[in-house]
Amino acid sequence: MAVKRRPAVGASRIRTVKPREQVNWPVLLRNLGTLLVLLILVMGTLHLRKADTLPILHVTVEGELVNTEKQALIEAVTPYVTGSFLDVDVTGIRQAGEALPWVSQIQVRRVWPDTLHLMVSEHQAIARWNEDGLVNTRGEVFYPESINMSAGLIRLFGPEGSSKLMAKQLVTIQQTVGKLDLRVKSLTMDERRSWRVEFTDEMQLQLGRADSKRRLERFIRVFEGPLALYREQIKVVDMRYTNGLAVVWKSGLQPDFNGIV
Repeated sequence: MAVKRRPAVGASRIRTVKPREQVNWPVLLRNLGTLLVLLILVMGTLHLRKADTLPILHVTVEGELVNTEKQALIEAVTPYVTGSFLDVDVTGIRQAGEALPWVSQIQVRRVWPDTLHLMVSEHQAIARWNEDGLVNTRGEVFYPESINMSAGLIRLFGPEGSSKLMAKQLVTIQQTVGKLDLRVKSLTMDERRSWRVEFTDEMQLQLGRADSKRRLERFIRVFEGPLALYREQIKVVDMRYTNGLAVVWKSGLQPDFNGIV
């Protein structure tokens, strides 16, 4: 008869010893090297951003400046030329320069190691705006200290905020009437958006509010026909009629004209 043996009291389990993982020294060294490089870059950047490390020593200006003095531009931006080469206030410099009356746009470029290069463009005035402003090629209004030099420009009179619309309308009208050898002297739009044109020969054209484009085309057709003979006697041509027009003659120059145009 077989006898079962009972396990000895207090017997312990045999512990399995796992083999030690080997250190992948190439990977570890590569990771440590990457961390060291990043640390050096961070510390170097912080050092370079100190104002006394790479200060801005020179400001140069590029651009065709007709109405802006280069020295005045440099003096305007100088208070913002602070800090190091890396963290100089580029936005402040641009805004300070563009605050000058004739300066339209400034691009700021860093030139290593101590120079700021300003690329400047001026406003190109195409018309006078109301009493004391000018309008540039983008239809934007700017206010120079003096507009005496712009006395020969076309005059635009309109409500605040309408300069872009009026500049666009001016181009359309001038291109349209050019075939009649007419030149626009002034263009007016009132609060109701009613248009009035005055030409350099003092003749006026009333276009009104609605269908100004169609009325302008009708004016061209009529003026190329019967009215062409009476051009020098006309003071005002009023196109604010559905199917016709009205003519106001210059004082004492009314012709013997009863035809239909």
